Amino acid sequence: MGFLVAFTRKIQLQNRDNDIQFQLGTISAKLQDLTSFASILSQDSVNLSDIAAIPASLFGDGFAYLQNAHNRALQMSDQMFNAAVSSGMFGDASNQMVMEITRQKMYENARKEIQKELKIKLNEEEKHLQSRKTRLETEDAEIQQQLQGIDQRIAAGIKSSFGGYTLQG
Repeated sequence: MGFLVAFTRKIQLQNRDNDIQFQLGTISAKLQDLTSFASILSQDSVNLSDIAAIPASLFGDGFAYLQNAHNRALQMSDQMFNAAVSSGMFGDASNQMVMEITRQKMYENARKEIQKELKIKLNEEEKHLQSRKTRLETEDAEIQQQLQGIDQRIAAGIKSSFGGYTLQG
């Protein structure tokens, strides 16, 4: 009867171990995708090949973020530019080229600020995933120890139950 309990417990532990391995694989893939997406976002400008390189698991959210970041940066830079024009920063007879360069620099600065916000968010998500991964790895190590103990008990039980019997050829 002890063998049945031990085998049942072993199956339960193996099922839990399989579940943990699946979760660890999923977390590792998410971490890799976050790293890939963060490298795309760290660029000063994003082109079509960068958009195509967004990991599939983050494509919808990533594309939406890129659109939102562009729109927010455009809005922020327009507000800063209009305030500069209203304050008379460019004078009466402004050079159009200087104004466009200023507008572009304001856009780039606004975009960098938005990127900093997302980097903070991505870092928090990465920390959460790393913490979860560490907990699962610890639990998996404990399961492996329990499985070794069960295997040893089963082997000892088999040896004590059937140790007196030998096979004759």
